[in-house]
Amino acid sequence: MIEELLATSGADHVELLQERQELLRFGGSRITYQHSEEKVTLRARRGRACVTLGSLDAELLQARLKDAPRGKLEPAPQIAPRQANTAFAATEAATPADRVELFRSYVAALPAGANLGGSIAHTVVDHAVASAAGVLREERRTRALVQLIASQEGRSSYARALHRDAAQLPSLATVADGLASLPERSLEPGRYRAVLGPQSLIVFAATLGQIAFHPTDGAFAQRLGERVLGENVSLVDDGADPDGLPTTFDCEGTPKQRVQLIEHGVATGVIRRDTGHAAPPAWRFGAGPSPSHLFLVPGKVDDAGLVAACDTGLAIQRVDYVRTVQPKQTLVTGSSRDATLWLERGRPVARLPQFRFTLRLDELFSSLEALGARRERGETAFMESVVAPGAVASAFPVDVVTG
Repeated sequence: MIEELLATSGADHVELLQERQELLRFGGSRITYQHSEEKVTLRARRGRACVTLGSLDAELLQARLKDAPRGKLEPAPQIAPRQANTAFAATEAATPADRVELFRSYVAALPAGANLGGSIAHTVVDHAVASAAGVLREERRTRALVQLIASQEGRSSYARALHRDAAQLPSLATVADGLASLPERSLEPGRYRAVLGPQSLIVFAATLGQIAFHPTDGAFAQRLGERVLGENVSLVDDGADPDGLPTTFDCEGTPKQRVQLIEHGVATGVIRRDTGHAAPPAWRFGAGPSPSHLFLVPGKVDDAGLVAACDTGLAIQRVDYVRTVQPKQTLVTGSSRDATLWLERGRPVARLPQFRFTLRLDELFSSLEALGARRERGETAFMESVVAPGAVASAFPVDVVTG
């Protein structure tokens, strides 16, 4: 089909994404609805003209490209895509009954009186790219995602599981841990030692990836060879790593390459179009290239060891509303979310209100005293997958208490 669309439209380049998503939503420990959706995105370029359609209307595509002059055709990439398992039968075959059964298992694992909200989604995407220069790529990708928010008497706790293979989704029994009945403690603005949960570090790593590694405009683009983060921090972009959500080529059909971005705190690389990191035309997150599959190399400390290493301070389950204030300085602002606890002598002893923070990501990733051995997967609207462990930060800022 992709070759026919290329030929009939007269385009230089055509990209086709066909997506089917099956979704179960729930709240108050009750299913609110089951939803099935199919979506088509067809993008085409001819010279500088770009067209995006929500259908397979080849005639409309041809009409919109008719008067556009042809562009200079770039040669097809000579590197073959790396091998990776991107589609799994368990995800493709998941039924509404499977999602209901999974939902019921999560509800059953909660303490008495707790409520559960969230969603379970199984997605299949067929991605194809073709160009007049001879590029032809096709790949099926599956995705299983579970998001849980447990609540009880004003307390909330979050958990998330993500995998291409629904049969390999990790247990989310830890969502109940954040509901422990603890006294409330006030919190003053200042800087505190903190344990950052994996879902927190996923958001920080993704935001750093977005603003730091563009080849010309990234915060670290002119600092290659310099120490920019802590010595214990290494960051890689690798679309074929099975620990993430593998994808073997980008929107232009260029194979994704492994790029070492940070090695022991030193900036060692940036991403480029020829490393498989092109962004779609008119992408709302800015002109590419952009990182897509980030991995923060883990440490050797287990979850209990991170809490013990923090000793006294904050335990932050996740962060939200993280926005870039000054990209060149890696300055961001955001807020804590869900279970935020106060630790004393390596034990949670109180619940804390939610708060806002403003920080520089280079300073945060330079303040990590310990990295966890266990990593979790996540993603953002602008990054396909991010894998990160928890960590202990020596000084995390609290600006304004909002909870």
